[in-house]
Amino acid sequence: MATDASATPVEVVERYLEEIYHQGQVDLVREICADPVVRHDPGKQSSLTHEDQIARINADLPQWQPHFTSEVLAGDDEYAVLVWTARGRTAERLLSGIEVFRVVEGRITDVWNAPYASQPWH
Repeated sequence: MATDASATPVEVVERYLEEIYHQGQVDLVREICADPVVRHDPGKQSSLTHEDQIARINADLPQWQPHFTSEVLAGDDEYAVLVWTARGRTAERLLSGIEVFRVVEGRITDVWNAPYASQPWH
């Protein structure tokens, strides 16, 4: 499936989670994400090329095979906000987080991250 420039930010983020993380189709980063994607963390900002993004996911994915549950996924025509819980399918691990994605022409261009937690949302 090629990039769909008419896809909403929520649809793009759903595809990102389902196809890249849940199905392990990591090379789809090239279709779903801009090159580079700018990651905004408290106190720093970094740009990741497609190859950087693929390497980052490949370094983490095999260790625990996270399955993301969207506690909240909402957006408008430019942003999607995701409140998530990830539980390991192959290892005992749990992370929770909030991320804001900016999507332009069907591709994720920016992601804002708060520090992750090791407990579920209540």
